Amino acid sequence: MNQELWEKCVTYHGHHCPGLAIGVRASLEAIKALSLDMSSNDKIVCVAENESCSVDGIRVVLECTGQKGNLFFIQGGKQAFSVFNQTTGASVRLILKELPAMERDEMEDFLLNEPDASNLFDFEKPHFELPEQA
Repeated sequence: MNQELWEKCVTYHGHHCPGLAIGVRASLEAIKALSLDMSSNDKIVCVAENESCSVDGIRVVLECTGQKGNLFFIQGGKQAFSVFNQTTGASVRLILKELPAMERDEMEDFLLNEPDASNLFDFEKPHFELPEQA
């Protein structure tokens, strides 16, 4: 885990917690899955299925916000995030798996540092398309 990025997320969120770690890790895995270049002009949109601490990780890492019009919520009741690259048409949905019981700090460390992302998330195609943007 990039410590500088994690500290930036913690500063934005106000504290460290496993929820924030979920959003940070989901964002990093979406970047990998979609081969996103965060310094490019790719139009990235995220649809979160919850309004929890994890979304602050999305806001910082993927730079998706309501103010920019590229962060949306649906009440799915899941730690799930659909990320779309509107420039290329690529998309991925990441759904947090049921994880073993752990202490808070241990869970945060596991979420941030588990080498195999398939132990954390199921990866699938989003079950909806975004409307085309003008």
